[in-house]
Amino acid sequence: MQNLAKHNWLFIAVLLLCSLFWLQPGQAWADGSKLVYEAKLEGEISQYMVSYLERVHQEAAAAGADVVLLELDTYGGYVDAAVSLKQVIMDSEVPTYCYVNDKAISAGSLIALSCEKIAMKTGGSIGAAEPRLGDEKADEKVVSFWTAQLTSAAESHGRDTKLAAAMSDSRVVIEGLSEAGRLLTLTSAQAVQYGMADFVVNSSSELLSSLELSSANIVSIPYNFQEQATQILNNSVVSTVLLVLGIGCLVLEVLFAGVGIFAALGVTSLALYFIGALLLSYTAWIAVALAVAGLVLLILEIFVVPGFGACGILGIASIVGAVICVAPSMMAAMLQIGLALLVTLLLIFISLKFGRTRRVWNRLILQDSTSTESGYVSPPVGINDLLGECGMALTDLRPSGAALLNGKRTDVLTEGSFVLRGTKVRVIKVEGSSVIVVPVEKDEPESAKA
Repeated sequence: MQNLAKHNWLFIAVLLLCSLFWLQPGQAWADGSKLVYEAKLEGEISQYMVSYLERVHQEAAAAGADVVLLELDTYGGYVDAAVSLKQVIMDSEVPTYCYVNDKAISAGSLIALSCEKIAMKTGGSIGAAEPRLGDEKADEKVVSFWTAQLTSAAESHGRDTKLAAAMSDSRVVIEGLSEAGRLLTLTSAQAVQYGMADFVVNSSSELLSSLELSSANIVSIPYNFQEQATQILNNSVVSTVLLVLGIGCLVLEVLFAGVGIFAALGVTSLALYFIGALLLSYTAWIAVALAVAGLVLLILEIFVVPGFGACGILGIASIVGAVICVAPSMMAAMLQIGLALLVTLLLIFISLKFGRTRRVWNRLILQDSTSTESGYVSPPVGINDLLGECGMALTDLRPSGAALLNGKRTDVLTEGSFVLRGTKVRVIKVEGSSVIVVPVEKDEPESAKA
């Protein structure tokens, strides 16, 4: 009996050991069906997509999935992001099938060619993958590197490397398809004809049917909150608006010291800009340090040492340096900074020219201590008597500030000029609660009244 029991346990152990080899990942479902994980890459190819696709492949591998089905629809994007996405696909233990849902242009071509199988929607296109820096063609080194990425991806799956090279290098000629000086772009039918794609389908479900996966268990992986936030904050339009708003508001706060609302809006906008960049894996920590240092210096300039001096200049320089560090390219950084400066100059011009005549600006710039329950701000007693009076600027006037008039501290406003603290000024106009002053010329009598 003991020998029989011993043999039974040995038999069970052998069966368990064999099951490890017989039950491959994705085949252990009770109903015998396959497991497919779905992912989507749409719009501009950017770095945030790398962490998303890594997560999809990690979850697919952990669940024993048979295939990752990648739905792709893009005009392209950043080279570094596309290369990283290629590496994720090529390194994964789970094979990736690509469904080009309309177009895989530029960087999208590399992602598609990295997949084991490619299916294209009827009327779709793939190719036109020349790397560019802004509106300029990339230099020879970048073109050579990018072409090698495309050809190696094509070669790894038995596709025509010359066709792949013609997509990125206009000097490569394919008889009957592309001429010298023109990049190769293939329709879905041409891609299948020349072996660059495997199927032409009308939907992802039709693709699954072609791959005999119509009965597979489908798991769609959406973007999580962090990936969605990264996507929004790093959108080229959103990031530019945040940068323009941040720098513009901080400069306005320096000009109209004490308002507060500009500082809050500016700091919030810049914080969101750099948080978005920080969420991307390639962001250098030195950029964050530069941004924080810049904001601290600007806060010191605004609230501690008024006057557009060293702190203000160093603060803006630090922020510009941080933008250069986090921007996807030097060209993108220059475009964003240039637009920010242009809009800032426009805001300064409008504020200096029209600020003193608008009630909203007068409320923001000149704060009066007397008010009624209805919110109406009345002019101080005797304010009209200040017309023609001379005094001294107690603060820098940019263009608002305070001056000593008739022995009292009075809120004043210039006509747009910058007046240093300690300068002698004269009241030339009184409009409601606004006292308008100009610097007193050296040879002008100080006690003259209009």
